[in-house]
Amino acid sequence: MAIYFHPVNGGMFDSTQAVEEVGGFPRGDKAVDAAFFAKMFSCFYKDGIIGENSFRVTASSGLGITVSPGVAWAYGRMAWQQNALTFTLGAGKTWTILLRLNTAAGEFTCVATDSGAGLPNRTESVCDLILAEISIPAGATTIAASAITDTRTDAAKCGVVTSAVDALGTVNTAQNATMLGGTAASEYVKKSGAVMTGALRAAADTSGASVVRNISYGSTVPATLANGEIFIQLAD
Repeated sequence: MAIYFHPVNGGMFDSTQAVEEVGGFPRGDKAVDAAFFAKMFSCFYKDGIIGENSFRVTASSGLGITVSPGVAWAYGRMAWQQNALTFTLGAGKTWTILLRLNTAAGEFTCVATDSGAGLPNRTESVCDLILAEISIPAGATTIAASAITDTRTDAAKCGVVTSAVDALGTVNTAQNATMLGGTAASEYVKKSGAVMTGALRAAADTSGASVVRNISYGSTVPATLANGEIFIQLAD
């Protein structure tokens, strides 16, 4: 019998010996670095901002803007800004306000730039989250609220953090389901054949199973489904 194998990188494991001393502290033979933890966190958290007001860009006095405190994730790293940030912009330009991660430098920065070409920048070591785009007319002395385009919920430019466990906690019991994956049942659309008939609903059937169905009749899961119909069984 022949057996072939290659080691696979992984962790975390207890070290069995110290291989060097770094800053007065021993480093074990199973030690992992920040890149390992970032990769691990990125498996659970999608890049983006956390919270409705996180890193929100608003106009202040004159040509000034304020970027509110907030929390964001990018490439498995977390930005946590505890104080508001301010910028004074120039008239006659279109500005891009972004949060930039630079893993090579080991830092996050908030950037206001009047050159939006090539943004957001996404490379192996740089990840931009575009917070807002601001168009200020020539000669303007103030920034109108309508001049600010909030791009935080635009998945291509920034996005909102979602995680692998987002759906947990949104349904206390399957029989009392009012949400699925964080989305209210009223936001789904039900379909009968090729005709849209309204919103989906979440309800328990007589067998005790909770289902979300795209049909508007009956209280039990149908034995067969018409073309285009689906149901999702949440619990037995």
